[in-house]
Amino acid sequence: MLVTDGVHMIEGVKGAHSYLVTGSHLILVDTGLPGQEHQICNYLSAIGIDPATIEGIVLTHFDVDHVGSVVAMQRFSKCPIYAHALEIPYIQGQKKRLGIKQWLPMVTRPVCGKLIPPTDLRPLVDGELFEEWEIIHTPGHTPGHITLYRNGIAIVGDLFQGGEIRLAPSYLTWNADKLKESAQAVIERPLRWILPGHGPATPAASHWLDKLQKTLRSRSR
Repeated sequence: MLVTDGVHMIEGVKGAHSYLVTGSHLILVDTGLPGQEHQICNYLSAIGIDPATIEGIVLTHFDVDHVGSVVAMQRFSKCPIYAHALEIPYIQGQKKRLGIKQWLPMVTRPVCGKLIPPTDLRPLVDGELFEEWEIIHTPGHTPGHITLYRNGIAIVGDLFQGGEIRLAPSYLTWNADKLKESAQAVIERPLRWILPGHGPATPAASHWLDKLQKTLRSRSR
C-alpha cells in the first residue's frame, strides 16, 4: 500500500510492518518475522520492482518481528544491512536480548522458523543523513532504536503504536525515561505522517499530538 511520498507499507507481512522507500534509492525498512521474505518479494514484484534492486535494508531495532527476514531478503538483493551501532550486538546475538525479548525468537520459531542473525551490519549514528533520511537515535524501547525522518514523515519502529498514537508498552520497554525523551524529540519536529511498526499508518493531527504531549508531561512528574 502506497502511503505517501513514495513510501509503501508492504501488505501481508507478519510481525511488524515492513516499509519500502522508493525514489532516488530503494530502501527496505524492517522485515517482519522469519519467513516473510516471499511476501515482501511478491509485493515488490506486484508494483514492478525487482527485489534484486533493493539498495539497503535498515533495521529500526533488534526485535525478532522486525529483523526476522533480513538475512533472507539480503540473499535476494545482495545489499548492505544497517542499524544503530548500539543495536548491532543484539541483532547479531553477541549480546542477549533484554527482558522477555530474549525468549521471543524461541517462542516464534515453531510457527515462523528460526531467526538467523546477519553477520555483517553497517552502523548508523544519530543525525546522519542516510539516502535523504535523517537517522534519529530514539532509545527507550531498546538501547539503539532509531527513527527515520524526512519531510514530515517519521518511520518510528516501536517508538509509537499507530492509530491513536501511544508509546510502546512499558513491559516491552528497556528504559521508560529515555522512551519519553525520544518521543518528545520526534513530536517536536514538523510531522505529516507517523509510520509505526504496529498499527495503521497515521496522519499527524493536532488532537493526538496534544494528547501525547499530556501523556509525556504526566509521566515526567
